[in-house]
Amino acid sequence: MTKTKKTDFRPDDFVVYPAHGVGKIISIEEQEIAGLKLELFVISFEKDKMTL
Repeated sequence: MTKTKKTDFRPDDFVVYPAHGVGKIISIEEQEIAGLKLELFVISFEKDKMTL
């Protein structure tokens, strides 16, 4: 597995998620799943009243 370039997203940045439209990054969390450390974005979609 190759290491990918880290992105420069930060909390309060806006992103576009194809299925849900524009969302706001609430936080960035690091979790370990199946031995891999993953950087996960918590995104809030105001239009759908949903957090992904």
